[in-house]
Amino acid sequence: MEYSFFIYDGIINVKLKGDFLGLPKEKILIRDAKAFTRSGNTDFVIDATEVNHMNSGGLSMLVRLYTDISTHNGRMLLITPPEQLAKLLRITKLNKVFQTCGRRGEAMQKLRLSRA
Repeated sequence: MEYSFFIYDGIINVKLKGDFLGLPKEKILIRDAKAFTRSGNTDFVIDATEVNHMNSGGLSMLVRLYTDISTHNGRMLLITPPEQLAKLLRITKLNKVFQTCGRRGEAMQKLRLSRA
């Protein structure tokens, strides 16, 4: 499991890569993301296109991330996830919670427009 953050135009971009199978690394990702929300950066684009596998532990991480962002009146968009993750989102009905976009540029534009 790997992840990285970068900020572009005031939007936090999170790149996920590898297998997301639960603790302890996901806990660190949540801690790092909370540092952004506490400082007022509350719009996130989550790029999961390179996630190989995600189980319930990894899904829990996404839900906790979404909850923290929402608590701070932010928005989180998920760049079109791979089929395994998309299927998991459908099975758990979380596809109705997480908004998805086809590309990073599209997600960034949606978030910019929602600020206006």
